[in-house]
Amino acid sequence: MKPLQGKVALVTGGSRGVGKAIALELADLGADVAVTARTVEPRGDDLTGTVSETAAALEAAGVKALAIGADLLVAEDLARIVSTVLETVGRVDILVNNAADTGNNVFRGFWETSPDEWAGQLQLNLNAMYSLMKGFAPSMKENGGGLIVNLGSMRQVPEGGLEAIPTLPGGVRLGAAYPTSKVAIFAMSTLLAVELAEDNIVVLTLGPGGAATEMHAHHAERLGWDLSATSTPVAMPAKTVGYLATSEDPMQFAGTYVDAVTFSQEKGLVR
Repeated sequence: MKPLQGKVALVTGGSRGVGKAIALELADLGADVAVTARTVEPRGDDLTGTVSETAAALEAAGVKALAIGADLLVAEDLARIVSTVLETVGRVDILVNNAADTGNNVFRGFWETSPDEWAGQLQLNLNAMYSLMKGFAPSMKENGGGLIVNLGSMRQVPEGGLEAIPTLPGGVRLGAAYPTSKVAIFAMSTLLAVELAEDNIVVLTLGPGGAATEMHAHHAERLGWDLSATSTPVAMPAKTVGYLATSEDPMQFAGTYVDAVTFSQEKGLVR
């Protein structure tokens, strides 16, 4: 019997990249997996992959899969994800909040970002996570516990003045919205972990590192980055989630920030 057989996972942003890799890792460990994403039909550009293609790959791995096309910026879609999953499979044991706005506008600065665009990034990156946690935590509580992994890439803004704020290769700087949401994800996850631990629900933040996703390759091509020098394997966050989901004592990770690159290397998860 595989370690996650009988468990159900939901992974958002599962059409490609880190989300797809995590979904396939959990399937390899025996979990049935529901995946959501906005991409239902092929885009016709370098951002390949659809939610249905991921579901087909999951079924090929021998597990039950559920594909849900949804836009996490739409409140009705968030509610539909919860109702569809619970009505179809009855439970969620592992929730991986992976979806985020990682497109070109994450590099847009203060002058180029409208209040509505700012709110949209915070809604997708942070508030949608909370909505899905709120939607699925009751079923986890009823079933004796669960695991919630929120993907975030920062714990805090570096201290030390203007010189301490990092830049990306080529002097590229992120706009404020994306890192603001990521710091907030860690704060939210850590604070909620205290409450939810009382019901045996583990909440943690996972830093995926600069994973070699289709979007990372898109940015590298557009901005002239050396992809081999600026990215790490998507297997690192995927294997890390698999390790956390099968841990004998996942509560030891509650409220923590797990850096997937360091963690996977220390545990020998990626060769």
